[in-house]
Amino acid sequence: MDITLTELHEAQQKALKQFIETITARVATAYLFCFALQQRQSIYTHCFAPPTRVLWFQADLLLIYRDEESRCVNEIRNQANNLSNSQHQYITVAMPCREAMSLLETGDPFINQVFSQGTLLYCRGVKLPRRLGYVCHNTWLQNMRREWRRWFNTGCQFMDCAAYCLMDSNFSMAVFMVHQTIEQACKAVIKVLLHIGSNTHNLAWMLKLCSSLIPEIATLFPRNSPDERALFNLLKGSYIDCRYAAVFEVREEQAWALYQRAGILLRAIGDRCNQRIKTMERYTGADGPAEHQQAYCEQSTGS
Repeated sequence: MDITLTELHEAQQKALKQFIETITARVATAYLFCFALQQRQSIYTHCFAPPTRVLWFQADLLLIYRDEESRCVNEIRNQANNLSNSQHQYITVAMPCREAMSLLETGDPFINQVFSQGTLLYCRGVKLPRRLGYVCHNTWLQNMRREWRRWFNTGCQFMDCAAYCLMDSNFSMAVFMVHQTIEQACKAVIKVLLHIGSNTHNLAWMLKLCSSLIPEIATLFPRNSPDERALFNLLKGSYIDCRYAAVFEVREEQAWALYQRAGILLRAIGDRCNQRIKTMERYTGADGPAEHQQAYCEQSTGS
C-alpha cells in the first residue's frame, strides 16, 4: 500500500497541511501516518441551478501521541475527527506512544504495516524506530477467526432481533437493534482487516473507517440530502433515545429502510472479511498439508 499524496489537488494538499498543523498544535503528537486515502468527484445537476462539481478526499490516519498527553484516547480522536468537513474528511485511529512502540516491537500486524508502508505526515524531531517483527500467520489467522465469530455473529443475532421487532410493529426498538447490528459488524471489519480494537459507539466514525476498506459501505448512508441525514441521525440517536428518551418515534418505512440497508451491509462485510480469512488460510496452508502450516511473515519497519 503506497499512499501518494502528490495525487491530491493543490487545494486538497493545502487542506491536509492545515489539518496537520492544527492537530499537532492541539495534541502532543509523536507520529502521524496516513495509511489509506480515497479521492472522489461528485457532479450535481438541478433544473433550477447550475451544475456543481465537488472534489473530496478521505484520509485514514494513525495518530501516535506522546506519553505526556493527559487526555483520553477518545477525546484525542474526537479532536482529529472534528476537523473534517464536507470535502475533506479525516478518520483517525489514536494510541499512546508507549503502546505503539510495544506493539511495533512484538510485530503487531497493523502497526508494522503502517510504519513500513504508510506515509509519514509528521514526526516530532525523532527518527522512526527500526524494528524487525516476525508475525506467526497461524496465530494471526486464529485471532482473525475468533474476532470474526465474536463480532459478526453477534451482529447477526441483533439482526434477528430487529426482524422480530419489525414483525411486532415495535419500530423504535427495531432501529436500536439495527444500530447494534451495524456497530458489531463494523467492529468485525476493524478487527479482521485492520487488527485493531474499537471501544467506541460512534457509528459515523466506524462507518467512515470501514468504507475505506469496503467502498460500497459509503453508499448505504450517503447523508447527501435532508432525508438521508434525518434517517442517519435517527439511526445514530437510537442508541440513546430508544432507551432513555421519553418519546422516541420511528415510522414504519424508516425502520424498514434501515433494516434493509443493514442487510446489505452484512452481506458486503461478510464477503470481504471471509475473502480475507480464506486468503490467510491459503497463505498459512491451514487447509493444506501440515508441513506448510508453520508460516512466518518478516516485516521491516522504519527507513
